[in-house]
Amino acid sequence: MSTIRFLRTFVAAARGGSFAAAADQVALTQAAVGQQMRALEAELKKTLFDKTGRTMTLSPAGHLLLPRAEALLAHYEAMRQDLQDQRQIAGTIKLGSLISAMGLLSSTLATLKSLHPNLEVELRVREQSRLAEDVMSGELDAAVVVERPWPDKPGLLWTPCYEETLTVIANSSIAALDTPIAGLFANHPFIRFDRRTPTGARIDRILRRLQLVPREFLELNSLLSIVELVRKNVGFTMAPLLNNFDWESDPGLRVLQLPGRPIARRLGMLESGRRSHITGVVREELLAHLRRAKPGGRSIASVSS
Repeated sequence: MSTIRFLRTFVAAARGGSFAAAADQVALTQAAVGQQMRALEAELKKTLFDKTGRTMTLSPAGHLLLPRAEALLAHYEAMRQDLQDQRQIAGTIKLGSLISAMGLLSSTLATLKSLHPNLEVELRVREQSRLAEDVMSGELDAAVVVERPWPDKPGLLWTPCYEETLTVIANSSIAALDTPIAGLFANHPFIRFDRRTPTGARIDRILRRLQLVPREFLELNSLLSIVELVRKNVGFTMAPLLNNFDWESDPGLRVLQLPGRPIARRLGMLESGRRSHITGVVREELLAHLRRAKPGGRSIASVSS
């Protein structure tokens, strides 16, 4: 790249009218400017400057070179800028999310949009089964979903991102932190999360393992709606503690841990592989967002089931 540097110095000397002016502009000593110009003249085998006493003017070859050198330098700067802009991502991607993960994904995308203004995102909220189907069919480029066994499909990529602990959530008027869970199941109506979902099916297995027989009242496919009913003391539930909600600090709710080892559902990003150069950036920003939200926490990507 020495020729590019020499041409920059040449243009500065030609426009400034002296080696001293060029030295100030390109942050070199006057001697270094003279040395570069002699090297450029040797490379081109032409004299570029005519000197008469203290006066310096362009030679005919210098006049011929000047506009071409300026054009070449402009093209070089444009090329350099284009290469730097490749770090930007642009285009349109289609992402999906469970409604319970929408807040987290929206925050992630807001950060990405500020970094990559030419990125356009179509965001769709759907049920777990539909999201997985749409990623595998290519209708969605990626989605935030609950982990389950995925088919061995070329290009399909699963990355675990975070976990949500399963708990019992009751109205604070009927439960204290030391309230026996069995008593809630014996005496209060149970609002169940949809058994057709991976989370609902897992809750059903936990109930059977703990030999808890609920007083069935209602079954819904919205964790947010269920918790709102619990807040109104319609019943209690077993549900994951959603990442972007602080139910443990809600005075209207009481969050009780299940007996034994904590049980959690794992969520992550399922990518179709069609636009991995963009969905990979979304995934990394999602993981970075989680690390910023919980500094010092574990990287879920390395946590085993």
